[in-house]
Amino acid sequence: MSGRWGDTGPLAPLTWPVERRVLGLVQSWMGGDRLADILPALESDTRIQTLHTAVGGSPFSASGAEYVRRMNGAVLGWERAREHRFDLAIAAHLGEFDEVRAPTMVVPHGVGFSKRIPRRPGYGPPARRPVGGAVAAALVRYGRVVPAVIGLAHERQHAVIAREAPEAAQVCRVVGDPCYDRMIASLPHRRAYRRALGVGEHQRLVVLSSTWGRLGLAGSRSELLSRLPGELPADYVTAAILHPAIWSTHGRRQVAAWLAEARRSGLRLLAPEAAWQAALVAADAVIGDHGAVTYYGAALNRPTLLAAGAPADIVSGSQVAELYRRAQPLGAAATAPGTIERAIDGADPAQGEALAGLLTSAPGRSAELIRRHAYALMDCSEPADPPAAHPLPAPAPVAPDGPATGCRAS
Repeated sequence: MSGRWGDTGPLAPLTWPVERRVLGLVQSWMGGDRLADILPALESDTRIQTLHTAVGGSPFSASGAEYVRRMNGAVLGWERAREHRFDLAIAAHLGEFDEVRAPTMVVPHGVGFSKRIPRRPGYGPPARRPVGGAVAAALVRYGRVVPAVIGLAHERQHAVIAREAPEAAQVCRVVGDPCYDRMIASLPHRRAYRRALGVGEHQRLVVLSSTWGRLGLAGSRSELLSRLPGELPADYVTAAILHPAIWSTHGRRQVAAWLAEARRSGLRLLAPEAAWQAALVAADAVIGDHGAVTYYGAALNRPTLLAAGAPADIVSGSQVAELYRRAQPLGAAATAPGTIERAIDGADPAQGEALAGLLTSAPGRSAELIRRHAYALMDCSEPADPPAAHPLPAPAPVAPDGPATGCRAS
């Protein structure tokens, strides 16, 4: 649908002379976070109205609904969103978007195509597990490829789609990694981010990162979160980034209570709405697992230690598999302070460069490429000014005497 719409459609009456409407589909907090990296390239255009809707169908849908509730945008319920036509829909997940009446651009919300989908319980025989983000049954429905564009961070990922969902390979386009580009654009603000986290001029910041599930750092070695803040010397500061699914499953109050003593010992705990990417920019070292946050830290050339073993569902040859091949493990018997200090002092810049090279084949160009494809799908002329990656806000940790509250501005 094109042309102005003022007193019809999901929002009315309108004041701005809107010509296009874009729907952001949010199935999880992680997906909403990725849309926050993408939509600034579109929503500053006065011809475009952006809306969001929370989408079900995922174990993480509750976190997506919370994300939508907390944002300051125009929000539609899923049923209303399905009733109307849009000029473009953008999703950072698979599933449900075949019900949207709009050409859809799909982008990955993590580092892309690195893990196989867990096998669900049931009564039928087991079958081959597809690669996450490349599930043929979601990309191809009832004899038709559902997305109009599948955005890839790296050209090498085209081979994954061609193998897993060959019919969908024709709509793949390299769009870079907007999350990584925002972190690179934010490097000049590193000192401000460190001050926001209470890191002194001569202190070192160690960021602990945990993905969800029993195999992540929090699930398998939660004692590190509690022990390290008091174990490290005074010239070290610790911060923790927990996957949004940890917060949404266990509850903010409970997570904050479990880590209350660590926070009193100095742990900077970031809630889901805090700018976790800025904490990685500020970091001197990262301790993590197979989650995307750990990989981003390594790709930023931060010395990285792996505190959890590689799960069996990591895709062979993927960038996360390469991280496990290259990064040093932090064994249970290791003396953490000495191991961390040696990792920082002996860091090899070539390792970070190699991992960044596997992350995106269009560094610094994601805003440009995503906007180009989005406007083409909307049949709309692009603005004359080139888009740019927006620097990140400063990371605000949870106060040590209360549960996580607040909301991050994108």
